[in-house]
Amino acid sequence: MRLTYRFIILLALGAVPLLFVGVASWLLSAVLIYNGLLAACAVADFLASPPLDKALTLERRVDDKLSLGTSNLVTLEARNLSGQALTVKFRDLPPSTFELDQSAEGILLLPPDPRPIQYTYQVNPPAKGDFKFGDLYVQYPGRLGLILRQGSLTAARSVKVYPNLVETAKYELLARRGRLMQLGIRAAKVRGGGSEFESLREYVPGDEYKKIDWSATARRGKLITRQYEAERSQNIILLLDTGRTMLQPVQKMAKLDFVVNTALMLAYVAAASDDKVGLMAFDAEVRAYLPPAKSKAQVYGILERLYNLDARMVETDYKAAFQSLATRWRRRSLVVLFSDLVDPDSSAQILNAVPMLSDMHRLVCVTVSDPNILAAAKSIPENSAGVYQKAVAQQVLQERRAAISILKRRGVWTIDSPPEELSADLINHYLDLKARSMI
Repeated sequence: MRLTYRFIILLALGAVPLLFVGVASWLLSAVLIYNGLLAACAVADFLASPPLDKALTLERRVDDKLSLGTSNLVTLEARNLSGQALTVKFRDLPPSTFELDQSAEGILLLPPDPRPIQYTYQVNPPAKGDFKFGDLYVQYPGRLGLILRQGSLTAARSVKVYPNLVETAKYELLARRGRLMQLGIRAAKVRGGGSEFESLREYVPGDEYKKIDWSATARRGKLITRQYEAERSQNIILLLDTGRTMLQPVQKMAKLDFVVNTALMLAYVAAASDDKVGLMAFDAEVRAYLPPAKSKAQVYGILERLYNLDARMVETDYKAAFQSLATRWRRRSLVVLFSDLVDPDSSAQILNAVPMLSDMHRLVCVTVSDPNILAAAKSIPENSAGVYQKAVAQQVLQERRAAISILKRRGVWTIDSPPEELSADLINHYLDLKARSMI
């Protein structure tokens, strides 16, 4: 319980006559009587107001699994059990690092009946992992407005922040409606490209040279390509670098968090295409491994291993990780390496280790470009600090492009996209490789 401003004002007004006690001594007795009555009214107000457990209920409704980097709804539902109108001030305690679209505290006007009154706000988690909501705190005045009943309602609960589940649900919905273009994903028609010979046809641009049938070409006087039956299932391995370069923030999120969202989306699409999907996360050591397997259950297994996986301030050992993959998995696969080319040292390590994968697998290197660096490189400096910033940004971009160029010359496909385009660009590339039977 606490006293209200109304009580304090009334108490202060009751003290005013003390200024005139020298003129009329009877005012002292009047002040004492007034203060006694005021105190009695406060006690009566406290006794007349219903206790917290009988006055109201306040419950929080929030999913156990929240999505990273997007808005998640939190609903507070209050019911008035007192039989009298209540003005309730409340305060929720979401995790301190969560961004809120509006305050998690406010005032609810509850009519004198138990119908539910709701208050909603949204939280945007900035990182994956385990978090905890605290208890709910409420206070409401007595009927005379002299005291405030206050207390806490047990509501502490843990939540898990996963990679963006909203995007996968959105993909599934739009895929059923044939409207994937809204996500920037193009439709791709799969041509035959397995290991079983099917037929011959005329060569078209984009066909692999190794599939040209030179005997048929000589007989017909034009390029002829062998066509194969499409394999039902192919192998996709997601390689996630969790070293220091993935700690860098882009648009308020670590690069690794954007990468995890993209990797999960690719796993979902690949599973829906009947491909096998596997995972390896690594930095100085291998931190998670799942051999390729089919079904959505595999996607959920990948999700469970990624939701609380954070980047660490350690140097990534690419050679050790690639060697570990070679000993664990020997079948040819599409290997998608999520890393970064942020500085010459880390780029050199990747470039030196890449042949360990590219000689055996179809390798795609995926990096997250920083729109702020690109904007700084194109900016018009207004002072010496701006000149320095532009020069550094241009150097970073030049080194990045040089590393990407080397990867391409070594036969490694590269995708370097800003966060908002990364998932669509990678999925389009995957679907294109699958359609051209290049996995």
